[in-house]
Amino acid sequence: MKIFKPVTLLFAILLLTACNSDDDATPNYVLESDRDALIEIYNANTNNTLTWDITSTDVSTWDGVTVEDSRVAVLSIGNSNIDDLPTTALQKLTALRSLVANNNSFLTINVSHNINLKNLQLFDNNLTAIDVSNNTLLEQLLLEGNNLENLDVSMLVNLTDLKGGSNSFSNSVNIANGNNANMWRMELGSSTLSCVQVDAGATDGFTGWSISSNASYSTHCL
Repeated sequence: MKIFKPVTLLFAILLLTACNSDDDATPNYVLESDRDALIEIYNANTNNTLTWDITSTDVSTWDGVTVEDSRVAVLSIGNSNIDDLPTTALQKLTALRSLVANNNSFLTINVSHNINLKNLQLFDNNLTAIDVSNNTLLEQLLLEGNNLENLDVSMLVNLTDLKGGSNSFSNSVNIANGNNANMWRMELGSSTLSCVQVDAGATDGFTGWSISSNASYSTHCL
């Protein structure tokens, strides 16, 4: 039987440790199109306050960026002086499950390609419209402090948290998604909001719900 000398064994352990350390230091790979999308967002906003080093290939080191399985899964760019989220950039980030872009100043956003989104926070921007009909996995949608005139979340069957206070809803908002009983928070506010369409059995609202004093709940808003 061949017996390893202590020195040989120690060398092997040190070599293995060094290899593991090198592995830990290896930058996280991310799909090139995802990195390109982030750079496009950065370059589209020349006055942004993002601290990204866009020359780095490891986007997991960029503030507010979380990489999972080589894709950008979380993008948190709130309070970053962003006035443009290019559609051509967002449509590449198809693995996004969370987008936090509150307290910026963009007017429009297209999230139709981001079908894996579960959390979308866009409060305190200048949005006048938003289409979330493709985002059926959404569980949280925060839109307060915009200029939204219309909102339909009836297709968002997983939605449990909706905030839409301080907007400009022209008449009605449809939240009848078949899951109203599980919505632990629902806030809608506008001086011109008159009707909030809800599920049957939700016409009295629930704990945690709040709408403008001039509005009422109904299963059929005109």
